[in-house]
Amino acid sequence: MNDDKLKTFVQEHRKIIIIFCVFAAFLIFATTIYMQKEEKRATEPIRVKNEEMMNSDAVKKNLKVDSRAADDISREIRCIDRENVVPAASYVIEAPTIEKAADITTWEIKENNQSLPAAATEKTDRTVVATDSQKQKVDVYKINLRNNHKIKAGVLTADGKTYVGAGYQAGRWEAAAYTHTGRQVEAGSVMYTVKQW
Repeated sequence: MNDDKLKTFVQEHRKIIIIFCVFAAFLIFATTIYMQKEEKRATEPIRVKNEEMMNSDAVKKNLKVDSRAADDISREIRCIDRENVVPAASYVIEAPTIEKAADITTWEIKENNQSLPAAATEKTDRTVVATDSQKQKVDVYKINLRNNHKIKAGVLTADGKTYVGAGYQAGRWEAAAYTHTGRQVEAGSVMYTVKQW
């Protein structure tokens, strides 16, 4: 009886169903294309001046990241600059100007040129090519952004009982719920990350 009702419904609303399916397919296709373009745009090397990497507002604008990520990135860059951290790799490019050297470096990273050190062509969330005219050098920063939202699963033991849990983390906040019987939440926790490195 239910099969007859379903067939009748499909026959009566066939045009609407076809239009809906075509629209859904178009929407999925358009979303996929957009996401691929956004991913490519986000991972292409970005050209900046070294001073801009020290300013969190400029980092936020140039790298299109949120304020917290911009603060973290600019703080790390200042620390690298202040402590004269040894780079993961070094190489020399002959060019008439520092800007031309940055252009060559950017192009070679985009083209995944095998003559570059592996550290420069490594896939990351953001690649920044920064010119430092005072030191006459070009720095390449490979930046991996933290994923802010995480779903977690785990096991907890207390008082001789084993609890199965699920949790959610957003930035520094984490909440988890645990159950022993599987029918109701019997324990929970909320945590905040005080320090991370």
